[in-house]
Amino acid sequence: MDIPGDTPGDTPGAAPHAVVTGAAGFIGSHLVTGLLSAGCRVTAVDVVPWTSVHRVRAAGPHAHLRYHEADLRDTRTLRGLTKDARWIFHLGANTENRSWAQSGRADLDTTVTGTVALLEALVDHPPQCVVMTSSQLVYGDRAAHDVPLTGRPPRPATRFGAGKAAAEAFLCAAAHETGFHAVAARLSNVVGAGMRRGIIHDFVGKLRQDPTRLTVLGDGSQQRSYLHVSDCVSALTTLAEAAGGRSATERAGFEAYDVCNTDATAAADVARIAVAEFPGADGEILLGSGQRGWKGDIPTVRVSPRPLLDLGWQPRLTSSAAVRTALREIIAEGPLEPPAAPVPPAPAAGGPVHRHGSSAYLGARHA
Repeated sequence: MDIPGDTPGDTPGAAPHAVVTGAAGFIGSHLVTGLLSAGCRVTAVDVVPWTSVHRVRAAGPHAHLRYHEADLRDTRTLRGLTKDARWIFHLGANTENRSWAQSGRADLDTTVTGTVALLEALVDHPPQCVVMTSSQLVYGDRAAHDVPLTGRPPRPATRFGAGKAAAEAFLCAAAHETGFHAVAARLSNVVGAGMRRGIIHDFVGKLRQDPTRLTVLGDGSQQRSYLHVSDCVSALTTLAEAAGGRSATERAGFEAYDVCNTDATAAADVARIAVAEFPGADGEILLGSGQRGWKGDIPTVRVSPRPLLDLGWQPRLTSSAAVRTALREIIAEGPLEPPAAPVPPAPAAGGPVHRHGSSAYLGARHA
């Protein structure tokens, strides 16, 4: 990641300021670490208390890191945290797409309302660029067709995808009204250390329970692009940096990019790699029936990172290599979350932890 010169909103001579919402999550914590390594000042925002933010704590203490425990729907707090940011990486959202989470309430309350509240906070001090993580699931069944991104409008088949599509629409409108560059990064199966859902995490959990057998949902033919989280982080920062070379007039607007690998791997192959990598596992792989592993599943996803490649980004690992690397990382982590650290004393002025109440969120009115 290259750090360009000062832009409006940055303190002259200071490191660029990046805000990361959803910073305590799987991808967010890796992004925080990557931005700090690149020399950025990072404001990390999440509702999770500092004592439970195991993945972000691994990056600190750091002179350029400030962690804020805040409700993403609290516009008043977000306004203060974002007013001098060059880049905002908006990862805060509902991340659960399981069949039991189909009410859509979490997608509305967190993904959509949280995005609207953040965008309200940017009206007076817009950043250079907002990069929001979205999902390939906004395409619904159209993700299975070889159609260019520009010819594949959102048509979600799940409430999770609907929440992401709605958040994208609000982001697009705000970018044109407020005057910043906005990017929807439609992610495909990001894997790596710290992940707590998805096929690789599920396979490791099953093998821990019974290393003699591994059951696959569906017939194993489902094709997916798998992107290691380190390559995802470099993709997100590439998208943010791309806005820096544009004039203010050119910058205002919205773009969507598919953030995925250049190849794909079948679910059955992921299972074989899992059995090969898990210590002591020599079990039978039991395939189900039908191409769909669950309701709303898309058997084969055909998305392309070509526009992102045109910006100079290139994944370091193939899909199979990303799967193997992620499996090794997750196995090495062990089955349990790290124990919570003792509650620290109140930090001194300028310390890394800041707590905010969410009383500013009282319903439809956020400001």
